[in-house]
Amino acid sequence: MSDLIKIAVDAMGGDNSPKKIIDGIILNNQKNKNIFYKIFGNKTDIESCIKDKIEKKYFDIIHTENSVKSTDSPLEAAKRGKDTSMWLAIESVKNKESDIIISAGNTGALLVISKLNLKMIENIDKPALSALWPNKKGMSVVLDLGANIECSSKNLI
Repeated sequence: MSDLIKIAVDAMGGDNSPKKIIDGIILNNQKNKNIFYKIFGNKTDIESCIKDKIEKKYFDIIHTENSVKSTDSPLEAAKRGKDTSMWLAIESVKNKESDIIISAGNTGALLVISKLNLKMIENIDKPALSALWPNKKGMSVVLDLGANIECSSKNLI
């Protein structure tokens, strides 16, 4: 399993979670067998979405009853957060149990909790959001996506 990319997934973040999140994992797993998903959230809800659509060797569910709500302020989420699906997923990257984390949850909370748990890359002083953007040859990575209105030229290069 050491050749697998380990993705920590906040299954409880975003609209229609965990169903939409698990549907995305199922779709991705059909095309990519080199990924192991560490899925954080309510185990019963997640299992009912997965059913038998992914082989058990490709995922593990880390149960927590708690999640960051879309209505939480970033500070509220961080104060309450050490046992939320988002916090635990980010912490798994910090502890080198996962390679990356994905979340469709509360953006402000994601940035604050990430900054509290993860170190910044040298010479980088602000986090950036990224997304995949289709192009004629496949996909490109787009950074920031307008989430930060106070960027200097140093931040953008």
